[in-house]
Amino acid sequence: MGRYDDITPDALRADLRHFAEFVLRLDADGQLLDSAPRLLKLLGDLRAKIFAYEVRGTGHLFRQAEDDTAEETRRVVDEAIRRIQEAAREWSRPWDPDEPSP
Repeated sequence: MGRYDDITPDALRADLRHFAEFVLRLDADGQLLDSAPRLLKLLGDLRAKIFAYEVRGTGHLFRQAEDDTAEETRRVVDEAIRRIQEAAREWSRPWDPDEPSP
């Protein structure tokens, strides 16, 4: 489990707002550019939180898509199994030079 996998939408929104307020405060105090290393650290943490939230959200979308296409997936797998079995039968027959090719 990732460090931020349990982040809630409200917590992420709050973190983003706090970051925005912090940037505005640094700018107002004339310290924005001098605080670049600290901002980069905070941005890295926010990026990790956003990424974890996005991945978790995308996972829900993929589960929905999987449910919608389950029947099609089964059909494709069944067809592949049928072709493999057909090929196995074809390959296991003894070769007859007089038999025409399919």
